[in-house]
Amino acid sequence: MRAIIEIFLAILFTVISGTSLLNFSSKAIKKEALIKVQKGLPSLEKFSKELTR
Repeated sequence: MRAIIEIFLAILFTVISGTSLLNFSSKAIKKEALIKVQKGLPSLEKFSKELTR
């Protein structure tokens, strides 16, 4: 019985830590993507102005 409880707790701990790790990494990826997009906007604005001439 104790082995079953230990296995259940190990699985539960793995799921919880994996979920928090995914949440943290998705926030970091979103932040980096926004930085990259914001750096690329001036050239995009210039390109769109040239298209609308």
